Amino acid sequence: MMPSLTEVLSDLDALSSEDEFKRRLDRTYAAMGFSRFSYVGMSPEMGLDPEGHRNPQDVIFLTNVPSAWVDHYLDSEYQDCDPIIRECYAARLPIRWTENFRANARTDRESGVLNDALDFGIRRGFTVPLHGPGGELGIMSLYSELDDGEFARALHQHQYELLVTSHYFHDAVQRALKAAAVGPKPIPLTDREVEILQWTAIGKTAWEIGSILKISERTVNFHLQNIMAKFGVHNKTHAAAKALSFGLIRP
Repeated sequence: MMPSLTEVLSDLDALSSEDEFKRRLDRTYAAMGFSRFSYVGMSPEMGLDPEGHRNPQDVIFLTNVPSAWVDHYLDSEYQDCDPIIRECYAARLPIRWTENFRANARTDRESGVLNDALDFGIRRGFTVPLHGPGGELGIMSLYSELDDGEFARALHQHQYELLVTSHYFHDAVQRALKAAAVGPKPIPLTDREVEILQWTAIGKTAWEIGSILKISERTVNFHLQNIMAKFGVHNKTHAAAKALSFGLIRP
């Protein structure tokens, strides 16, 4: 049963961690026919300059898509050519898309993003660009496994609720997680980050970890940079030590 919009929005201020937001996002959007989501919140520097330098500390990323797709996406550097993300920098209204989005005006790299997404079961979605004061940008992408007809009906029924909840979630996430990032308690780690940190703690190099997990060394280093940003440290050894002290990985 889908909760009312008032119920969804009324208690957002009570959420304070990545896990709490992910559970609420999962439950809310699944009730509207969208089984997967990705939320990216970017700093004003990144929101205003899509080609600029990217620092993991400038990004909040929440998703329930399979980690294999996230790793493939990062390994392929698709964040630099994703046609949906590129559209969001200029768009204010939601973007309804399928694997044929802008099919006649895509580069080979842009087509590669959507073609590979299709291989991972992502073929259609609804993406909401979220432009905030000062230039920060949020992107809420909702993916559906419904067929074309059911997808159209779900959007017709829920598109305004999707738009409103995405804006409210963006505001709540920015306020809660940005504040948490400067506090003494680390943001909870993703499953992939725990794996990488566990291998780091026993002395494996990024190349060795990549071989074990079947991802690239560059993707391992991306995750390590994100881990260090979450803990507020400057090297992976310190991050592993903090993780051990918090009981997030095994000694």
